[in-house]
Order: sequence, then structure tokens, then C-alpha cells
Amino acid sequence: MKLRFLAFPVFFSLLITSCSEDSICDCIRASDELTAKYDQLRTKKLSEKGQKEVKELIQTKKAKCKEFEQMSGPEMLERKASCK
Repeated sequence: MKLRFLAFPVFFSLLITSCSEDSICDCIRASDELTAKYDQLRTKKLSEKGQKEVKELIQTKKAKCKEFEQMSGPEMLERKASCK
């Protein structure tokens, strides 16, 4: 009976941990997309469409990375290594 009560918190903890790993990977992907767009636009004149795309990528990155803003650099690199 006690095992059943322990199973839920353990399962919930694993679920939260796996979700945060996915979200940090989403944050890193959003950052990489924004960097790629900046690199692309470095050699071209920024059109209205390009400006709109950059603004959308910035908003996406902010939304996905908000919970990781206070994370230290070494910890971020360590968690980035777990992303595929």
C-alpha cells in the first residue's frame, strides 16, 4: 500500500525532470535558429519580411528560455550536452 503512495511522487518527479530537459533543448534550438537568422541577414539588407521573422524568433526565444535566464553558464553547457 505504501508503495502505491510512493509511486506517484516518483513518477511526477521523473515527469517534471524530463519536461525541463525538453524545454531547455527547445530553448537552445530557438537560440540557434535566431543566431542562424542573424548570420543569414548579416550579408543581406534586412527586408520587412526579414524584420518580422527576426522579431518572431526573438519572441519565441524569450518565451522558451524565460525559465533559464538565471542559470549559470557551466550548468547551461552541461544541460545542453544532453540535448540531441
